[in-house]
Amino acid sequence: MSQLNSSQSSAQNKTKKLYIAGMGMITPVGGNVAMTAAMIAAGVSAYKSSYFTTKANEKITMARVPDEMIGEFKGEIDEGSRFNPRHDRVTRIAILALQQACAQSNTEQAAPLLLAMPEIKTDSEGLSSFVENLANNLKPWINPVMSRSMHSGRASGMEAIAFAFEYLYGTQYPYVLVGGSDSHEDSSRLMPLERDGRLLTTGAADAFAPGEAASFLLLTPYLEMAEQRKGQVIALSAPGIADEAGHLFSEEHYRGDGLDRAFKKALLNQPEQSIHSIYSSMNGENHWAKEYGVAFLRNRKMFKDPVRTEHPADCYGDLGSATATTLIALAAEHLFNSTKAQAHLVYSSSDTAKRGAIVVEKLNAAMQIS
Repeated sequence: MSQLNSSQSSAQNKTKKLYIAGMGMITPVGGNVAMTAAMIAAGVSAYKSSYFTTKANEKITMARVPDEMIGEFKGEIDEGSRFNPRHDRVTRIAILALQQACAQSNTEQAAPLLLAMPEIKTDSEGLSSFVENLANNLKPWINPVMSRSMHSGRASGMEAIAFAFEYLYGTQYPYVLVGGSDSHEDSSRLMPLERDGRLLTTGAADAFAPGEAASFLLLTPYLEMAEQRKGQVIALSAPGIADEAGHLFSEEHYRGDGLDRAFKKALLNQPEQSIHSIYSSMNGENHWAKEYGVAFLRNRKMFKDPVRTEHPADCYGDLGSATATTLIALAAEHLFNSTKAQAHLVYSSSDTAKRGAIVVEKLNAAMQIS
């Protein structure tokens, strides 16, 4: 991938915008962005007892993409030399979400693909190439050699967008694809979480429901190529990225400084009381509510009073590395449909150190062009 001139620093990125040209997602509560947003607004939950159980033989509560949604996939997949249910599911829903994101746009050249991935790499021996399968079903949009992966879990989508601002803005690429596809449909993924007592069961309180989803954003630096609804476009500012020293797996004392710094970086050029809602990656575990409280209180002058807090994991579970772009798309969908809201803050926190926050803003296209 081509890199920007070294003089274009991260400080300059603050004034740049990337615009949403397309969005696509498959979640446990919806087969696209609009359906998912509507189900969340109605409070519909996809939580169900799964066939996975703990060592104490308690059924794990999960949120799964309905099999009939995955059955809508009509493309071709190389399944490799062995079959893995999780790999098959994340591949199929990723292709469906990418097809939605690219449906309203055209290209003659491949777009850089920035993939949000889990923090812990799963066993891939004998499995087909995830990126090759995406490329084979999304010609000419994807070329495997123009892909890059960020392995930081929930915050990896934020890292991917930061990479787009830092290294791809101003290059010859009219579009960038950013997103992730993740699932907990694998005992090897669930066992470490059970060991730590984090999985939601009938007897668990401080726990979360594992979910699965795919979500992708088609981004462009060119306003005229953005998706428009009633003359409005959605712009993303450069995200704030920071590390939390006292993360879940650290021996250092937790102080909440990481998310606070991510908030401050993302909100640097925003007017006070300009943020209508906060879209949060909180999944039901107490740790994340505490972290949110610290970051909000330290930055409260930036938010409207009262500020709305959205944590849709209550409906679709913990989406892992698909979290950030799902929240951004939901925030964008709300802005398109709202007559009052102009800007939301979206943030995602990983189990490990990485934290990311970003302002999602609605702009009048005609005024921006003039």
